[in-house]
Amino acid sequence: MDAKSFFTGLKCPAQRRYEALKAFYIGGQNAAAVTEAFSFSPKYFRKICFSFIQSLQKKENPFFIIKKPGPQQRRTSPSIIQRIVMLRKQNYSITDIRACLHAEKKSISLDTIDQILKGEGFARLFKRTRQERLAIQFPQKWEVPRSKSLVIEDENFTTETGASPLLFLPLLEKLKIIEAIKSCGFPQTKDLSDVNMVLSFLALKLLGTKRWSHDSRWNADRALGFFAGLNVLPKATTLSTYSYRVSRKANRDLLLCLSRIFTEGETTDGEFNLDFKAIPHWGDDSVLEKNWAGSRSKAVKSLLALIAQDPITGNLAYTNAEIKHRNQNDAALEFVDFWREGRGVAPKMLIFDSKFTSYKNLSLLNQSKEGIKFLTLRRRGKNLMGHVAQIPLSKWQTVKLERSKGKSQTVSVYDGTTKLRHYDGEVREIILTNHGRLKPAFLITNDFTAGVKDLIEKYARRWLVEQEIAEQVIFFHLNHPSSSIVVKVDFDLTLTLLAHNLYKVLAKKLHGFEHCTVDTVSRKFLENGAAVTIKDDDVRIALKKKTHLPILLEVPWLKDVTRLSWMGVNLHFETHTVS
Repeated sequence: MDAKSFFTGLKCPAQRRYEALKAFYIGGQNAAAVTEAFSFSPKYFRKICFSFIQSLQKKENPFFIIKKPGPQQRRTSPSIIQRIVMLRKQNYSITDIRACLHAEKKSISLDTIDQILKGEGFARLFKRTRQERLAIQFPQKWEVPRSKSLVIEDENFTTETGASPLLFLPLLEKLKIIEAIKSCGFPQTKDLSDVNMVLSFLALKLLGTKRWSHDSRWNADRALGFFAGLNVLPKATTLSTYSYRVSRKANRDLLLCLSRIFTEGETTDGEFNLDFKAIPHWGDDSVLEKNWAGSRSKAVKSLLALIAQDPITGNLAYTNAEIKHRNQNDAALEFVDFWREGRGVAPKMLIFDSKFTSYKNLSLLNQSKEGIKFLTLRRRGKNLMGHVAQIPLSKWQTVKLERSKGKSQTVSVYDGTTKLRHYDGEVREIILTNHGRLKPAFLITNDFTAGVKDLIEKYARRWLVEQEIAEQVIFFHLNHPSSSIVVKVDFDLTLTLLAHNLYKVLAKKLHGFEHCTVDTVSRKFLENGAAVTIKDDDVRIALKKKTHLPILLEVPWLKDVTRLSWMGVNLHFETHTVS
Protein backbone atom coordinates (compact mmCIF):
# COMPACT_ATOMS: atom_id res chain seq x y z
CA MET A 1 0.00 0.00 0.00
CA ASP A 2 1.35 3.44 -1.01
CA ALA A 3 0.87 6.65 0.95
CA LYS A 4 -1.99 7.93 -1.21
CA SER A 5 -4.03 4.72 -1.05
CA PHE A 6 -3.69 4.73 2.74
CA PHE A 7 -5.90 7.85 2.88
CA THR A 8 -8.24 6.91 -0.01
CA GLY A 9 -8.69 3.17 0.52
CA LEU A 10 -10.51 3.49 3.87
CA LYS A 11 -10.51 -0.25 4.59
CA CYS A 12 -10.14 0.19 8.38
CA PRO A 13 -13.59 0.59 10.08
CA ALA A 14 -12.26 3.13 12.59
CA GLN A 15 -10.73 5.21 9.77
CA ARG A 16 -14.03 5.15 7.81
CA ARG A 17 -15.94 6.35 10.89
CA TYR A 18 -13.36 9.13 11.43
CA GLU A 19 -13.61 10.35 7.80
CA ALA A 20 -17.42 10.19 7.87
CA LEU A 21 -17.64 12.27 11.06
CA LYS A 22 -15.08 14.73 9.67
CA ALA A 23 -17.12 15.18 6.47
CA PHE A 24 -20.30 15.69 8.53
CA TYR A 25 -18.95 18.13 11.15
CA ILE A 26 -16.15 19.87 9.18
CA GLY A 27 -17.01 19.38 5.49
CA GLY A 28 -20.60 20.55 5.95
CA GLN A 29 -22.16 17.53 4.22
CA ASN A 30 -25.59 16.42 5.34
CA ALA A 31 -26.26 13.01 6.86
CA ALA A 32 -27.80 11.56 3.68
CA ALA A 33 -24.74 12.45 1.59
CA VAL A 34 -22.33 11.03 4.18
CA THR A 35 -24.19 7.72 4.53
CA GLU A 36 -24.26 7.29 0.76
CA ALA A 37 -20.57 8.18 0.34
CA PHE A 38 -19.38 5.79 3.06
CA SER A 39 -22.02 3.03 2.59
CA PHE A 40 -23.51 3.49 6.10
CA SER A 41 -27.14 2.96 6.98
CA PRO A 42 -28.84 6.08 8.44
CA LYS A 43 -29.43 4.21 11.75
CA TYR A 44 -25.75 3.19 12.05
CA PHE A 45 -24.56 6.72 11.26
CA ARG A 46 -26.81 8.16 14.00
CA LYS A 47 -25.33 5.61 16.38
CA ILE A 48 -21.69 6.55 15.67
CA CYS A 49 -22.56 10.25 15.99
CA PHE A 50 -24.16 9.59 19.39
CA SER A 51 -21.13 7.56 20.58
CA PHE A 52 -18.79 10.29 19.36
CA ILE A 53 -20.62 13.01 21.32
CA GLN A 54 -20.64 10.80 24.45
CA SER A 55 -16.87 10.28 24.20
CA LEU A 56 -16.31 14.03 23.96
CA GLN A 57 -18.48 14.64 27.03
CA LYS A 58 -16.32 12.15 28.93
CA LYS A 59 -13.22 13.97 27.69
CA GLU A 60 -12.06 10.90 25.81
CA ASN A 61 -10.47 10.63 22.36
CA PRO A 62 -12.25 7.79 20.52
CA PHE A 63 -9.75 7.56 17.63
CA PHE A 64 -6.26 8.51 18.79
CA ILE A 65 -4.24 7.30 21.78
CA ILE A 66 -2.58 10.11 23.64
CA LYS A 67 0.88 9.04 24.79
CA LYS A 68 1.82 9.96 28.31
CA PRO A 69 5.54 10.65 28.68
CA GLY A 70 7.30 8.86 31.53
CA PRO A 71 9.27 10.47 34.32
CA GLN A 72 12.09 12.68 33.09
CA GLN A 73 14.29 11.86 36.07
CA ARG A 74 15.00 8.90 38.33
CA ARG A 75 12.49 8.43 41.15
CA THR A 76 14.95 6.80 43.54
CA SER A 77 15.76 9.19 46.36
CA PRO A 78 19.32 10.64 46.52
CA SER A 79 19.88 9.08 49.96
CA ILE A 80 19.26 5.57 48.59
CA ILE A 81 21.51 6.25 45.59
CA GLN A 82 24.24 7.41 47.96
CA ARG A 83 23.77 4.25 50.04
CA ILE A 84 24.03 2.03 46.94
CA VAL A 85 27.21 3.77 45.80
CA MET A 86 28.79 3.43 49.26
CA LEU A 87 28.00 -0.32 49.40
CA ARG A 88 29.42 -0.92 45.91
CA LYS A 89 32.67 0.80 46.96
CA GLN A 90 32.87 -1.92 49.65
CA ASN A 91 32.61 -4.62 46.93
CA TYR A 92 28.94 -5.52 47.59
CA SER A 93 27.17 -7.21 44.65
CA ILE A 94 23.73 -6.01 43.59
CA THR A 95 22.09 -8.94 45.48
CA ASP A 96 24.12 -8.04 48.58
CA ILE A 97 23.07 -4.40 48.22
CA ARG A 98 19.40 -5.32 47.93
CA ALA A 99 19.63 -7.55 51.03
CA CYS A 100 21.12 -4.67 53.03
CA LEU A 101 18.47 -2.21 51.80
CA HIS A 102 15.65 -4.64 52.58
CA ALA A 103 17.03 -5.01 56.10
CA GLU A 104 16.74 -1.23 56.35
CA LYS A 105 13.09 -1.48 55.12
CA LYS A 106 13.91 0.06 51.74
CA SER A 107 12.34 -1.91 48.90
CA ILE A 108 14.21 -1.74 45.58
CA SER A 109 14.64 -4.08 42.62
CA LEU A 110 17.85 -5.60 41.30
CA ASP A 111 17.31 -3.91 37.92
CA THR A 112 17.05 -0.47 39.54
CA ILE A 113 20.26 -1.05 41.50
CA ASP A 114 22.00 -2.18 38.31
CA GLN A 115 20.84 0.90 36.38
CA ILE A 116 21.95 3.24 39.18
CA LEU A 117 25.42 1.67 39.32
CA LYS A 118 25.82 1.90 35.54
CA GLY A 119 24.64 5.51 35.63
CA GLU A 120 27.24 6.30 38.30
CA GLY A 121 30.00 4.84 36.10
CA PHE A 122 30.65 1.58 37.96
CA ALA A 123 31.93 -1.34 35.90
CA ARG A 124 30.82 -4.94 36.38
CA LEU A 125 31.97 -6.27 39.78
CA PHE A 126 35.06 -8.43 39.51
CA LYS A 127 34.97 -12.00 40.78
CA ARG A 128 35.57 -12.00 44.53
CA THR A 129 37.50 -14.58 46.49
CA ARG A 130 35.81 -16.64 49.18
CA GLN A 131 37.53 -14.58 51.89
CA GLU A 132 36.24 -11.36 50.33
CA ARG A 133 32.67 -12.70 50.19
CA LEU A 134 32.81 -13.81 53.81
CA ALA A 135 34.08 -10.40 54.81
CA ILE A 136 30.82 -8.78 53.70
CA GLN A 137 28.91 -7.60 56.79
CA PHE A 138 25.20 -8.38 56.56
CA PRO A 139 22.52 -7.44 59.12
CA GLN A 140 22.24 -10.18 61.73
CA LYS A 141 18.95 -11.90 62.61
CA TRP A 142 17.59 -11.41 66.08
CA GLU A 143 18.49 -14.19 68.44
CA VAL A 144 15.14 -15.51 69.70
CA PRO A 145 15.38 -16.52 73.39
CA ARG A 146 14.91 -20.08 74.56
CA SER A 147 11.42 -20.87 75.86
CA LYS A 148 11.14 -20.97 79.63
CA SER A 149 8.49 -20.59 82.31
CA LEU A 150 7.17 -17.05 82.66
CA VAL A 151 8.39 -15.00 85.61
CA ILE A 152 5.78 -12.39 86.52
CA GLU A 153 7.50 -9.02 86.75
CA ASP A 154 6.67 -5.45 85.80
CA GLU A 155 7.01 -5.00 82.04
CA ASN A 156 5.28 -3.68 78.91
CA PHE A 157 5.10 -5.30 75.49
CA THR A 158 2.93 -5.14 72.38
CA THR A 159 1.69 -7.58 69.76
CA GLU A 160 0.48 -6.83 66.26
CA THR A 161 -1.48 -10.02 65.54
CA GLY A 162 -1.21 -12.27 68.60
CA ALA A 163 -3.96 -10.82 70.80
CA SER A 164 -6.67 -13.33 69.87
CA PRO A 165 -5.52 -16.24 72.12
CA LEU A 166 -5.36 -13.85 75.11
CA LEU A 167 -9.12 -13.32 74.82
CA PHE A 168 -9.68 -17.02 75.60
CA LEU A 169 -7.67 -17.00 78.87
CA PRO A 170 -10.70 -16.08 81.05
CA LEU A 171 -12.72 -18.81 79.33
CA LEU A 172 -10.00 -21.41 80.01
CA GLU A 173 -10.16 -20.42 83.69
CA LYS A 174 -13.96 -20.44 83.79
CA LEU A 175 -14.27 -23.88 82.15
CA LYS A 176 -11.35 -25.32 84.18
CA ILE A 177 -9.50 -26.41 81.05
CA ILE A 178 -6.12 -26.11 82.81
CA GLU A 179 -7.15 -28.62 85.47
CA ALA A 180 -8.31 -30.99 82.73
CA ILE A 181 -4.95 -30.78 80.95
CA LYS A 182 -3.07 -31.48 84.18
CA SER A 183 -5.13 -34.61 84.84
CA CYS A 184 -4.56 -36.28 81.47
CA GLY A 185 -0.88 -37.23 81.73
CA PHE A 186 0.50 -35.28 78.80
CA PRO A 187 4.32 -35.49 78.63
CA GLN A 188 6.56 -32.74 79.97
CA THR A 189 10.01 -31.54 79.04
CA LYS A 190 12.92 -30.60 81.25
CA ASP A 191 11.99 -26.91 81.23
CA LEU A 192 8.32 -26.87 80.15
CA SER A 193 5.30 -28.35 81.90
CA ASP A 194 2.44 -30.25 80.29
CA VAL A 195 0.23 -27.14 80.55
CA ASN A 196 2.88 -24.97 78.86
CA MET A 197 3.21 -27.40 75.94
CA VAL A 198 -0.50 -28.05 75.33
CA LEU A 199 -1.32 -24.32 75.56
CA SER A 200 1.49 -23.58 73.08
CA PHE A 201 -0.22 -25.83 70.54
CA LEU A 202 -3.62 -24.38 71.43
CA ALA A 203 -2.40 -20.80 70.90
CA LEU A 204 -1.37 -21.64 67.34
CA LYS A 205 -4.65 -23.47 66.74
CA LEU A 206 -6.64 -20.43 67.87
CA LEU A 207 -4.60 -18.30 65.47
CA GLY A 208 -5.33 -20.67 62.56
CA THR A 209 -1.63 -21.43 62.00
CA LYS A 210 -1.11 -23.63 58.96
CA ARG A 211 2.24 -25.25 59.76
CA TRP A 212 4.40 -25.60 62.87
CA SER A 213 7.38 -24.87 60.60
CA HIS A 214 6.09 -21.31 60.06
CA ASP A 215 7.56 -20.32 63.41
CA SER A 216 9.04 -17.05 62.15
CA ARG A 217 5.51 -15.62 62.44
CA TRP A 218 5.23 -16.16 66.19
CA ASN A 219 8.46 -17.36 67.81
CA ALA A 220 9.32 -13.89 69.20
CA ASP A 221 5.78 -12.79 70.13
CA ARG A 222 5.63 -12.11 73.87
CA ALA A 223 1.82 -12.11 73.97
CA LEU A 224 1.58 -15.67 72.62
CA GLY A 225 4.24 -16.75 75.08
CA PHE A 226 2.21 -15.18 77.92
CA PHE A 227 -0.87 -17.20 76.86
CA ALA A 228 1.09 -20.43 77.42
CA GLY A 229 2.77 -19.21 80.63
CA LEU A 230 6.11 -18.79 78.84
CA ASN A 231 8.38 -15.95 77.78
CA VAL A 232 7.98 -17.04 74.11
CA LEU A 233 6.46 -20.09 72.44
CA PRO A 234 8.68 -23.11 71.70
CA LYS A 235 10.29 -23.42 68.28
CA ALA A 236 9.05 -25.65 65.48
CA THR A 237 11.44 -28.51 66.31
CA THR A 238 10.26 -28.67 69.92
CA LEU A 239 6.61 -28.72 68.89
CA SER A 240 7.17 -31.40 66.26
CA THR A 241 9.16 -33.73 68.50
CA TYR A 242 6.76 -33.25 71.42
CA SER A 243 3.72 -34.39 69.43
CA TYR A 244 5.44 -37.77 68.80
CA ARG A 245 5.39 -38.39 72.55
CA VAL A 246 1.65 -37.81 73.03
CA SER A 247 -0.29 -41.05 73.40
CA ARG A 248 -3.83 -41.81 72.31
CA LYS A 249 -4.68 -42.40 75.99
CA ALA A 250 -3.75 -38.80 76.89
CA ASN A 251 -5.82 -37.50 73.98
CA ARG A 252 -8.76 -39.70 74.94
CA ASP A 253 -8.58 -38.64 78.59
CA LEU A 254 -8.66 -34.98 77.54
CA LEU A 255 -11.63 -35.68 75.25
CA LEU A 256 -13.43 -37.30 78.21
CA CYS A 257 -12.83 -34.19 80.31
CA LEU A 258 -13.96 -31.92 77.49
CA SER A 259 -17.12 -33.99 76.96
CA ARG A 260 -18.11 -33.14 80.54
CA ILE A 261 -16.97 -29.51 80.36
CA PHE A 262 -18.79 -28.55 77.15
CA THR A 263 -22.07 -30.38 77.95
CA GLU A 264 -22.46 -29.27 81.57
CA GLY A 265 -25.38 -26.85 81.77
CA GLU A 266 -26.08 -27.16 78.03
CA THR A 267 -29.46 -28.17 76.60
CA THR A 268 -28.90 -31.39 74.69
CA ASP A 269 -31.08 -34.20 73.33
CA GLY A 270 -28.38 -36.84 73.47
CA GLU A 271 -28.28 -36.99 69.67
CA PHE A 272 -25.03 -36.98 67.70
CA ASN A 273 -24.11 -36.58 64.05
CA LEU A 274 -21.22 -38.89 63.12
CA ASP A 275 -19.06 -38.63 60.04
CA PHE A 276 -15.68 -39.69 58.71
CA LYS A 277 -13.11 -37.22 57.39
CA ALA A 278 -10.29 -38.33 55.14
CA ILE A 279 -7.23 -36.21 56.01
CA PRO A 280 -4.86 -36.62 53.03
CA HIS A 281 -1.09 -36.83 53.25
CA TRP A 282 0.91 -35.77 50.20
CA GLY A 283 4.29 -37.33 51.01
CA ASP A 284 5.84 -39.58 48.38
CA ASP A 285 6.73 -42.21 50.97
CA SER A 286 3.29 -42.30 52.57
CA VAL A 287 2.22 -45.80 53.64
CA LEU A 288 -1.30 -44.79 54.67
CA GLU A 289 -4.43 -46.59 53.52
CA LYS A 290 -6.53 -45.13 50.73
CA ASN A 291 -9.86 -43.60 51.78
CA TRP A 292 -12.61 -41.97 49.78
CA ALA A 293 -12.36 -38.15 49.70
CA GLY A 294 -15.68 -36.66 48.61
CA SER A 295 -14.18 -33.26 47.84
CA ARG A 296 -11.89 -34.89 45.26
CA SER A 297 -14.25 -37.67 44.12
CA LYS A 298 -11.55 -40.29 44.42
CA ALA A 299 -9.69 -42.41 46.98
CA VAL A 300 -6.45 -40.85 48.27
CA LYS A 301 -3.81 -41.90 50.76
CA SER A 302 -5.07 -40.42 53.98
CA LEU A 303 -5.78 -40.73 57.67
CA LEU A 304 -9.41 -41.59 58.39
CA ALA A 305 -10.75 -39.56 61.32
CA LEU A 306 -14.09 -39.86 63.11
CA ILE A 307 -15.78 -36.61 64.16
CA ALA A 308 -18.92 -36.48 66.32
CA GLN A 309 -21.01 -33.32 66.63
CA ASP A 310 -23.84 -32.29 68.94
CA PRO A 311 -26.46 -30.78 66.57
CA ILE A 312 -28.07 -28.70 69.36
CA THR A 313 -24.99 -26.84 70.61
CA GLY A 314 -22.83 -27.11 67.49
CA ASN A 315 -19.93 -28.35 69.65
CA LEU A 316 -17.73 -31.22 68.56
CA ALA A 317 -17.98 -34.10 71.03
CA TYR A 318 -15.37 -36.64 69.92
CA THR A 319 -12.53 -37.20 67.49
CA ASN A 320 -10.38 -40.21 66.65
CA ALA A 321 -7.69 -40.28 63.97
CA GLU A 322 -6.79 -43.93 64.56
CA ILE A 323 -9.52 -45.39 62.36
CA LYS A 324 -8.39 -48.22 60.07
CA HIS A 325 -10.28 -50.24 57.47
CA ARG A 326 -10.34 -53.20 59.82
CA ASN A 327 -12.11 -51.29 62.61
CA GLN A 328 -14.01 -48.69 60.59
CA ASN A 329 -17.40 -50.37 61.08
CA ASP A 330 -16.91 -50.48 64.87
CA ALA A 331 -16.28 -46.71 65.20
CA ALA A 332 -19.91 -46.08 66.17
CA LEU A 333 -19.72 -48.65 69.00
CA GLU A 334 -16.43 -47.13 70.22
CA PHE A 335 -18.09 -43.71 70.43
CA VAL A 336 -20.96 -45.21 72.48
CA ASP A 337 -18.43 -46.68 74.95
CA PHE A 338 -16.61 -43.34 75.09
CA TRP A 339 -19.78 -41.39 75.87
CA ARG A 340 -20.87 -43.90 78.51
CA GLU A 341 -17.48 -43.53 80.20
CA GLY A 342 -17.49 -39.75 80.08
CA ARG A 343 -21.11 -38.90 80.85
CA GLY A 344 -22.38 -42.04 82.56
CA VAL A 345 -25.18 -42.48 80.00
CA ALA A 346 -25.33 -43.72 76.45
CA PRO A 347 -26.25 -41.48 73.52
CA LYS A 348 -29.97 -41.47 72.72
CA MET A 349 -29.58 -41.42 68.94
CA LEU A 350 -26.77 -41.66 66.41
CA ILE A 351 -27.21 -40.16 62.94
CA PHE A 352 -24.80 -41.11 60.13
CA ASP A 353 -24.65 -41.94 56.43
CA SER A 354 -25.16 -45.31 54.74
CA LYS A 355 -21.55 -46.53 54.72
CA PHE A 356 -20.66 -45.53 58.27
CA THR A 357 -21.23 -48.94 59.87
CA SER A 358 -22.63 -52.41 59.13
CA TYR A 359 -26.18 -53.69 59.59
CA LYS A 360 -24.83 -56.12 62.18
CA ASN A 361 -23.66 -53.21 64.33
CA LEU A 362 -27.03 -51.51 63.86
CA SER A 363 -28.55 -54.62 65.42
CA LEU A 364 -26.12 -54.35 68.37
CA LEU A 365 -27.14 -50.72 68.92
CA ASN A 366 -30.80 -51.72 68.90
CA GLN A 367 -30.19 -54.57 71.39
CA SER A 368 -28.17 -52.43 73.84
CA LYS A 369 -29.65 -52.07 77.32
CA GLU A 370 -30.44 -48.41 76.65
CA GLY A 371 -32.01 -49.20 73.27
CA ILE A 372 -29.86 -46.67 71.39
CA LYS A 373 -31.69 -45.22 68.39
CA PHE A 374 -30.06 -44.82 65.01
CA LEU A 375 -31.01 -42.94 61.84
CA THR A 376 -29.18 -43.58 58.59
CA LEU A 377 -29.59 -43.99 54.84
CA ARG A 378 -30.05 -47.38 53.26
CA ARG A 379 -27.88 -48.25 50.28
CA ARG A 380 -29.91 -48.22 47.08
CA GLY A 381 -30.11 -51.28 44.83
CA LYS A 382 -32.09 -52.48 41.83
CA ASN A 383 -34.51 -54.44 44.02
CA LEU A 384 -35.23 -51.38 46.17
CA MET A 385 -35.92 -49.23 43.12
CA GLY A 386 -38.34 -51.87 41.84
CA HIS A 387 -40.03 -51.98 45.25
CA VAL A 388 -40.72 -48.22 45.12
CA ALA A 389 -42.52 -48.58 41.79
CA GLN A 390 -44.86 -51.22 43.28
CA ILE A 391 -46.02 -49.11 46.26
CA PRO A 392 -49.66 -48.01 45.72
CA LEU A 393 -50.26 -44.26 45.48
CA SER A 394 -52.69 -44.47 48.41
CA LYS A 395 -49.84 -45.32 50.81
CA TRP A 396 -47.83 -42.20 49.98
CA GLN A 397 -48.25 -39.07 52.08
CA THR A 398 -47.23 -35.48 51.53
CA VAL A 399 -44.93 -33.84 54.10
CA LYS A 400 -44.01 -30.16 54.21
CA LEU A 401 -40.43 -29.67 55.45
CA GLU A 402 -39.20 -26.39 56.90
CA ARG A 403 -36.03 -24.95 55.41
CA SER A 404 -33.78 -22.06 56.36
CA LYS A 405 -34.77 -18.41 55.79
CA GLY A 406 -38.48 -19.18 56.00
CA LYS A 407 -38.50 -21.49 52.99
CA SER A 408 -40.23 -24.86 52.82
CA GLN A 409 -40.22 -27.96 50.63
CA THR A 410 -42.97 -30.51 49.98
CA VAL A 411 -41.91 -34.16 49.54
CA SER A 412 -43.70 -37.45 49.03
CA VAL A 413 -43.09 -40.00 51.79
CA TYR A 414 -43.80 -43.68 52.31
CA ASP A 415 -43.57 -44.89 55.93
CA GLY A 416 -43.24 -48.65 56.35
CA THR A 417 -41.08 -51.44 57.75
CA THR A 418 -38.51 -53.75 56.24
CA LYS A 419 -35.96 -56.40 57.13
CA LEU A 420 -32.19 -56.03 56.80
CA ARG A 421 -29.55 -58.65 56.32
CA HIS A 422 -27.69 -59.49 59.59
CA TYR A 423 -30.23 -57.39 61.55
CA ASP A 424 -32.47 -59.03 64.16
CA GLY A 425 -36.04 -57.86 63.73
CA GLU A 426 -37.52 -55.14 61.54
CA VAL A 427 -36.56 -51.53 61.02
CA ARG A 428 -38.66 -48.57 60.08
CA GLU A 429 -38.15 -47.51 56.46
CA ILE A 430 -38.99 -44.02 55.20
CA ILE A 431 -38.83 -43.52 51.41
CA LEU A 432 -38.62 -39.97 50.05
CA THR A 433 -39.40 -38.85 46.50
CA ASN A 434 -39.87 -35.42 44.91
CA HIS A 435 -37.12 -34.14 47.19
CA GLY A 436 -34.94 -32.52 44.53
CA ARG A 437 -33.07 -35.68 43.55
CA LEU A 438 -33.58 -37.99 40.60
CA LYS A 439 -33.63 -41.17 42.71
CA PRO A 440 -35.57 -41.75 45.94
CA ALA A 441 -33.86 -41.73 49.34
CA PHE A 442 -34.27 -44.56 51.85
CA LEU A 443 -34.06 -43.67 55.56
CA ILE A 444 -33.95 -46.50 58.08
CA THR A 445 -34.29 -46.23 61.85
CA ASN A 446 -35.26 -48.24 64.91
CA ASP A 447 -37.33 -45.32 66.24
CA PHE A 448 -40.97 -46.31 65.63
CA THR A 449 -42.52 -43.53 67.73
CA ALA A 450 -41.05 -40.31 66.29
CA GLY A 451 -42.97 -38.44 63.60
CA VAL A 452 -41.97 -38.81 59.98
CA LYS A 453 -41.31 -35.08 59.60
CA ASP A 454 -39.08 -35.00 62.71
CA LEU A 455 -36.95 -37.90 61.47
CA ILE A 456 -36.48 -36.40 58.01
CA GLU A 457 -35.46 -33.02 59.45
CA LYS A 458 -33.07 -34.69 61.91
CA TYR A 459 -31.24 -36.39 59.07
CA ALA A 460 -31.21 -33.15 57.10
CA ARG A 461 -29.44 -31.47 60.05
CA ARG A 462 -26.75 -34.16 59.81
CA TRP A 463 -25.24 -32.07 57.02
CA LEU A 464 -24.25 -29.59 59.72
CA VAL A 465 -21.44 -31.88 60.81
CA GLU A 466 -20.06 -31.71 57.27
CA GLN A 467 -20.27 -27.92 57.50
CA GLU A 468 -18.32 -28.05 60.79
CA ILE A 469 -15.70 -30.22 59.08
CA ALA A 470 -15.52 -27.77 56.19
CA GLU A 471 -14.86 -24.96 58.71
CA GLN A 472 -12.02 -26.95 60.24
CA VAL A 473 -10.54 -27.74 56.85
CA ILE A 474 -10.44 -24.02 56.03
CA PHE A 475 -9.48 -22.43 59.36
CA PHE A 476 -7.64 -25.22 61.18
CA HIS A 477 -5.99 -26.57 57.99
CA LEU A 478 -6.95 -30.21 58.45
CA ASN A 479 -6.14 -30.86 54.79
CA HIS A 480 -2.48 -30.03 55.40
CA PRO A 481 -1.17 -32.47 58.05
CA SER A 482 2.54 -32.10 58.63
CA SER A 483 3.03 -35.82 59.16
CA SER A 484 1.69 -39.24 58.24
CA ILE A 485 2.34 -40.36 61.85
CA VAL A 486 -1.11 -41.09 63.27
CA VAL A 487 -0.34 -40.02 66.85
CA LYS A 488 0.69 -36.55 65.68
CA VAL A 489 -2.48 -36.02 63.67
CA ASP A 490 -4.63 -37.44 66.48
CA PHE A 491 -3.15 -34.88 68.91
CA ASP A 492 -3.68 -32.14 66.32
CA LEU A 493 -7.31 -33.22 65.88
CA THR A 494 -7.90 -33.25 69.66
CA LEU A 495 -6.67 -29.67 69.97
CA THR A 496 -8.76 -28.73 66.93
CA LEU A 497 -11.85 -29.95 68.82
CA LEU A 498 -10.88 -27.85 71.86
CA ALA A 499 -10.20 -24.73 69.76
CA HIS A 500 -13.42 -25.18 67.76
CA ASN A 501 -15.56 -25.50 70.90
CA LEU A 502 -13.92 -22.45 72.50
CA TYR A 503 -14.83 -20.45 69.40
CA LYS A 504 -18.42 -21.74 69.56
CA VAL A 505 -18.79 -20.77 73.24
CA LEU A 506 -17.46 -17.30 72.46
CA ALA A 507 -19.71 -16.88 69.40
CA LYS A 508 -22.84 -17.57 71.48
CA LYS A 509 -22.06 -14.44 73.52
CA LEU A 510 -21.56 -12.16 70.48
CA HIS A 511 -24.89 -10.48 69.87
CA GLY A 512 -25.93 -10.90 66.24
CA PHE A 513 -23.04 -13.26 65.41
CA GLU A 514 -24.12 -16.39 67.30
CA HIS A 515 -24.19 -18.61 64.21
CA CYS A 516 -21.12 -17.28 62.39
CA THR A 517 -18.35 -19.60 61.28
CA VAL A 518 -15.04 -19.82 63.11
CA ASP A 519 -13.30 -17.95 60.30
CA THR A 520 -15.80 -15.05 60.49
CA VAL A 521 -15.50 -14.73 64.28
CA SER A 522 -11.72 -14.72 64.03
CA ARG A 523 -11.65 -12.12 61.25
CA LYS A 524 -14.22 -9.71 62.68
CA PHE A 525 -13.39 -9.91 66.38
CA LEU A 526 -10.10 -11.60 67.20
CA GLU A 527 -7.49 -10.66 64.59
CA ASN A 528 -6.11 -7.70 66.48
CA GLY A 529 -3.11 -6.20 68.21
CA ALA A 530 -2.77 -5.19 71.84
CA ALA A 531 -0.55 -3.47 74.38
CA VAL A 532 0.09 -5.58 77.49
CA THR A 533 1.09 -4.01 80.81
CA ILE A 534 2.14 -6.15 83.79
CA LYS A 535 2.42 -4.45 87.18
CA ASP A 536 2.62 -6.51 90.36
CA ASP A 537 0.00 -9.22 89.78
CA ASP A 538 -2.26 -7.15 87.49
CA VAL A 539 -2.17 -7.71 83.73
CA ARG A 540 -3.93 -5.12 81.57
CA ILE A 541 -4.54 -5.96 77.93
CA ALA A 542 -5.45 -2.88 75.86
CA LEU A 543 -6.91 -4.00 72.53
CA LYS A 544 -6.55 -1.83 69.46
CA LYS A 545 -9.72 -0.18 68.21
CA LYS A 546 -11.66 -2.29 65.73
CA THR A 547 -15.15 -2.05 64.23
CA HIS A 548 -16.69 -4.91 66.23
CA LEU A 549 -14.60 -4.45 69.39
CA PRO A 550 -17.46 -2.91 71.47
CA ILE A 551 -19.56 -6.05 70.86
CA LEU A 552 -16.62 -8.26 71.89
CA LEU A 553 -16.01 -6.35 75.12
CA GLU A 554 -19.64 -6.96 76.16
CA VAL A 555 -18.83 -10.67 76.60
CA PRO A 556 -19.32 -11.31 80.36
CA TRP A 557 -15.89 -12.79 81.10
CA LEU A 558 -14.16 -9.95 79.26
CA LYS A 559 -16.09 -7.23 81.14
CA ASP A 560 -15.06 -8.55 84.57
CA VAL A 561 -11.63 -8.99 86.14
CA THR A 562 -10.51 -12.63 85.91
CA ARG A 563 -8.15 -14.27 88.38
CA LEU A 564 -5.93 -16.77 86.53
CA SER A 565 -5.27 -19.21 89.37
CA TRP A 566 -2.66 -21.24 87.49
CA MET A 567 -0.65 -18.11 86.66
CA GLY A 568 -1.40 -16.07 89.79
CA VAL A 569 -2.43 -12.83 88.05
CA ASN A 570 -5.55 -10.70 87.59
CA LEU A 571 -6.56 -10.13 83.98
CA HIS A 572 -8.17 -6.88 82.74
CA PHE A 573 -9.34 -6.13 79.18
CA GLU A 574 -9.81 -2.59 77.89
CA THR A 575 -9.67 -0.52 74.70
CA HIS A 576 -6.43 1.10 73.58
CA THR A 577 -6.58 4.89 73.43
CA VAL A 578 -5.40 4.98 69.81
CA SER A 579 -6.21 2.72 66.86
